Amino acid sequence: MKFAHLADIHLGFQKKESLQKIEQEVFERIMDDCISRRVDFILIPGDMFHVNIPEMRVQKYAFAKFRQIHQAGIPVYVVYGSHDFSPISDSVIDLLEKTGYITKVTLSTSHDDGTISLDFVTDTRTGVKLAGLPGLKAGRDIQYYDLLDRESLESEPGFKIFLFHGGISEMKPDEHSEGDYMPLSMLPRGFDYYAGGHLHKYDARTYDNYPHVVYPGTPFAGYHSDLEDNARGTKRGYVLAEFDDTVQNVQLIEMPNIEYELIAIDADAKKPESVQIDLDEEVARIDPAGKEVIITIKGELASGNVTDIDFSKVSEALRDANALDIKINRNKLTSRDYKITAAPGKSKDEIETNVFAENIGEVISDVDALRGDSGVSLAKELIRVLASPQLDAEKVQDYNARIIRDAMKTMELDYDDS
Repeated sequence: MKFAHLADIHLGFQKKESLQKIEQEVFERIMDDCISRRVDFILIPGDMFHVNIPEMRVQKYAFAKFRQIHQAGIPVYVVYGSHDFSPISDSVIDLLEKTGYITKVTLSTSHDDGTISLDFVTDTRTGVKLAGLPGLKAGRDIQYYDLLDRESLESEPGFKIFLFHGGISEMKPDEHSEGDYMPLSMLPRGFDYYAGGHLHKYDARTYDNYPHVVYPGTPFAGYHSDLEDNARGTKRGYVLAEFDDTVQNVQLIEMPNIEYELIAIDADAKKPESVQIDLDEEVARIDPAGKEVIITIKGELASGNVTDIDFSKVSEALRDANALDIKINRNKLTSRDYKITAAPGKSKDEIETNVFAENIGEVISDVDALRGDSGVSLAKELIRVLASPQLDAEKVQDYNARIIRDAMKTMELDYDDS
């Protein structure tokens, strides 16, 4: 017997049409592969979609493919990921369940003593017992694990799978990884397979009392950093597990997506003109046609400003050469001529105010509103506007237009969004 395990698909994340097509094609090829291999069931522990209610384009092809999976007689078992879930509205996950195309395995009961118990969902064909907990934003799902009745789960006989969406501390990609992680001991012991979601790279490990803790990684890309990892050779796909009374084999089934070109520039101790030459030479060296081009540039410039490097010129040259898409990562590019000075404070608001007050003098402008106390106030208000979250059921293009409109209004600039 065998089952497929995939997670962090993030359908609906990509905004550029060419990448939307790849996102869809990779998902559909994985599902087609599951059908051709005649897997007994499919596990998806979270972040199937990038938002709880994606745009209709995404819903249409997702429903069509899950209908095909359903007609092939393959059950799909899921738990919410942090992106699938909304505390104030239903998710498209709920709609898929109501059609009978998928089954949510989180069957929880809260007791008077504050504990939470989970019932098992039994796969009728194989007899496998499944249980799981969803993933919530900001690590709030950890409170569920604190209250979980583990004894009933651990004493249940038979072949068992636990689905979860969250980072395990023992499986951090590296010690500097950001985000919320929980210790492995938070999971109930003694399951035959732990189907994880949330970490975007494939990882499969075995621990005492926790055999086969597995993350399949994202099949394509949930974030721009995933595309950079793809360009560096990270393998993508889904996990295929074979089992009888125990798990016999776990392997990553690779699913190709697109071709990449990676340009890495070390700008440390260089002038902007030198960095520009390096960039132009690297762009001229590659053949970007039909490929995703990833440019990562880091280091501290010896002089000048980051804005002295003409990234728009680089992007234009790549577009003229028919690059599929271009991503430029310059988060780690700084300048000696301009550094952010840290400032203490007793609250987030006070720290923001102090940091802006310490650094506002670096702004070279004849506009009074951008200097002094007025500049500090404007900067804080602009951050608040730009940090406004996307509303439930709000389309991406409407969200972007709203943010741009509000930002332009904050800066008292004319803006025609017609």
